[in-house]
Amino acid sequence: MSESLDDGRVSFGNRDEVELATATDPVCGRELKRADAAGAIDVHGTVYFFHTLACRDAFAADPDRYTGGER
Repeated sequence: MSESLDDGRVSFGNRDEVELATATDPVCGRELKRADAAGAIDVHGTVYFFHTLACRDAFAADPDRYTGGER
């Protein structure tokens, strides 16, 4: 069983895999369980997960700052 899913793409795997999947908040750098994320934003097919709503809002205001402008 994998504890992270490829490149932030959402997957509908088995329940344990989905609940244990982790992500790194691109704003604050904290690792979190995706199931516990305060928010998520899809940018061109990649889903970014956030530790707090403040991190989500900062990302939403300027996604290129945190993604390096990747499209």
